Amino acid sequence: MSEAGEHNPPRLGASMLSRLRSMPPWMGALIALFLLMAITGVFEPAFLRPTNLTNIVNQQSVVGVIAVGMTLVIILGGIDLSVGSLLALAGGAGILALNARFDPQSAEWSAIGIAIVVTLAVGLAAGLLNGVLIAKGGIAPFIATLGGLVAYRSAATWIANGGQFFVEGSRSFRELGRGIPIPGTNIAPADADVKPYVLPYSILVFIGIALLGSILLNRTRYGRYVYAIGCSERAAIYSAVPVARIKIMTYALIGLATGLAAVLNATRYNSVNSANAGLLMELEAIAAVVIGGTRMQGGAGGILGTVIGVILLGVIRNVQVMLGFESHASGVVMGVIIIAAVLFQRLGRRE
Repeated sequence: MSEAGEHNPPRLGASMLSRLRSMPPWMGALIALFLLMAITGVFEPAFLRPTNLTNIVNQQSVVGVIAVGMTLVIILGGIDLSVGSLLALAGGAGILALNARFDPQSAEWSAIGIAIVVTLAVGLAAGLLNGVLIAKGGIAPFIATLGGLVAYRSAATWIANGGQFFVEGSRSFRELGRGIPIPGTNIAPADADVKPYVLPYSILVFIGIALLGSILLNRTRYGRYVYAIGCSERAAIYSAVPVARIKIMTYALIGLATGLAAVLNATRYNSVNSANAGLLMELEAIAAVVIGGTRMQGGAGGILGTVIGVILLGVIRNVQVMLGFESHASGVVMGVIIIAAVLFQRLGRRE
């Protein structure tokens, strides 16, 4: 007698659906990225020029550094809405420290070093405060970081009197916003002087932070604890996981990442606008994390998907500019992407 399976072979559609479900969560974002780049390259060949692609990643490096920290927080089962406001406050504090310590008669890099340390310290302190309020104070992450969003932005605006923080005197500070010329390269037209390809420092920092975040998640006890808490905080407590300490550490890390992003942002523009710097950056970071396959409820996700999500958002913005779409529509596009990504996550788990 033949087995039932021989008379009822699996349907082609069911087999295809099973294969799709077995793919890594970030694979969909990667396919979408390649398709968008290929289609745009056909209609607008200038899109695929190395200088344009480098510019996309360079523009996304600031939010990318924050998104790496946001990945840790969301896998943990939390959220941080304060990062955009904190970027303005930390960057402004760093510029004030630079201006206060700058002396044309002394070593300029000493003042720059102090400014960087102050910027990172402000980010770290704010992250620690958020973590303590959440882990020890029992405040919901949404509420605690929403308060930070308002407080940090207000503090930055108050200190700057509603204006901008400008770098005064230091020329070397802006050099940090440039990059490394690659020997033997030339991106100038044939009849012009040689112009080497420049790899921005911010891209190197983004790559380094992404690698560090991946190692933390996949190669350390801390990473295992983050996943465990995100899957089930109660089970993690019963398993003797130091939940409060891991929460505080995770929010401290995203605060430190935001401080580093503030350094990149300040060196790029040589100033920080207290009202606009980092505006809606928390939305873009969350969008990149969710697009990359990290589950909003926590317990699943990774840095590779976040990097793909960050670049995909940058490509979408660049395509909007090249094809002449209204720039103010970018927020609408980002909101739709977040909702669609979360919806697909929920449908996938339901299936």
